[in-house]
Amino acid sequence: MSTGYERIDLETLRRDDQLNGLLQRIREDVMNGYVVEVKTRANTYNQLESNSKQSSRLSSMCNSIVKQPIIQQNEQHKDLEEIVITSQRDQQQIPNHSKTLGNSPPKVKSEIIKPVVLNQELSPEQTYQQISFKEEPKPTKTISQQLDEIETNADTGDCQNYIKILKTINSQLQQQMNESLQDCNHLFSQAIQIVRTKCLLTRFYKQVGDFKNAIRQLKAIQKQFKILEPNLVGKILIELGKLHFLNQAYQNAQSSYYMALQHYEKLEWKSEIAHILLLMAKLHAWTKNFELSKKLTYGAIAILKEFLQDDHESIAEAYIVLGECNYISKNSDEAIEFLMKAVKIKYQIYKDYKHLKFVEVFNLLGLTYGLIPDIQQSLNYFIQALQCFQQNCVQRAQILNNISVIYQAQGDVDKASKCHFKAKEIYSTFLPNQHNQMQRLILNQTCTSPPM
Repeated sequence: MSTGYERIDLETLRRDDQLNGLLQRIREDVMNGYVVEVKTRANTYNQLESNSKQSSRLSSMCNSIVKQPIIQQNEQHKDLEEIVITSQRDQQQIPNHSKTLGNSPPKVKSEIIKPVVLNQELSPEQTYQQISFKEEPKPTKTISQQLDEIETNADTGDCQNYIKILKTINSQLQQQMNESLQDCNHLFSQAIQIVRTKCLLTRFYKQVGDFKNAIRQLKAIQKQFKILEPNLVGKILIELGKLHFLNQAYQNAQSSYYMALQHYEKLEWKSEIAHILLLMAKLHAWTKNFELSKKLTYGAIAILKEFLQDDHESIAEAYIVLGECNYISKNSDEAIEFLMKAVKIKYQIYKDYKHLKFVEVFNLLGLTYGLIPDIQQSLNYFIQALQCFQQNCVQRAQILNNISVIYQAQGDVDKASKCHFKAKEIYSTFLPNQHNQMQRLILNQTCTSPPM
């Protein structure tokens, strides 16, 4: 069975070939990033009529009469060659005055990036790599943000670097303060930041054992500013007393404690009064005034028990002071009794013997058992104190030094050497070589070469 088809004349085939060629050119222009607009003569004529209507009222009236353009039959061309193709390249060749007659197609101001197509799938990674991006600069941190960050990372051990940063911040703040003497609000804000910076400097100087510079920071605050916040005034006096005590300037420490005591007695803040009495008791214990030390401690306990339970941590701290006083006076039995009371209270609070709050009491127990002497029990408590640390610090090095001495007494030179060099490694991170703790470490040195 045959199927009939309509005959196709040569004219139709010629137009089909022209159409294919036209579509091929349009495809090439589009792929090259050009915007292509296709117009016929009829569309162009309508566009010209529309533009002419907007040019003047008179021409608009004339054109309104002609609803449809009259096109002579002999002017119509069937060839697709008469289709006008307007692309970006063609637009560049059109005279400027022709732009007023018709709306130009939108032009692409930058080259279109063609996506990379593999197996008819878009590869976003390759396309993304062709686009260049400028990295935006990181915003500068404010001084307040820098201080917040330093406080957050204060226990990382990078004390010397933080001291350097804080000294720079302090200089900047001092300069800004001098430049804003007429602006009271800004001046007040700068003053707060300076006090905060100097307090942080005090903290880091204390950690590296530079007690003199730590004291200078607090005295600078007292000299430069009149602080009206009562608790801050008292805290500065107490901290000055502690720093003088650590610097073995006991008279200055006692003077600072006494001023702090008078300050809080005026405020009638019993908790702070009891705390200062305990600090003064510890001071008198180390200056061999044991009876006065015990009286001050029992006085503090009496004040604390007026408003605290017997198992409060502040009571435990008072027992630690009594234990330390008896340890210094070589009364081992009473020292152990008070220290174990403190351990019991602290365990009820923290439920974990590895908590950092146990370091002081375990260290004192290790020292006290060393007086008996019960070397093994002393070693056990020193190891317990060591396990309370989660990171290196000067106190951890001190415990390692104590353990080194115990191992040396037991004749275990290898373990003593390892603890000694570990302590030295930590000390060298925090303390200068001339520091008295480093000198003490040299005296306790058990060998001259590091362990293998």
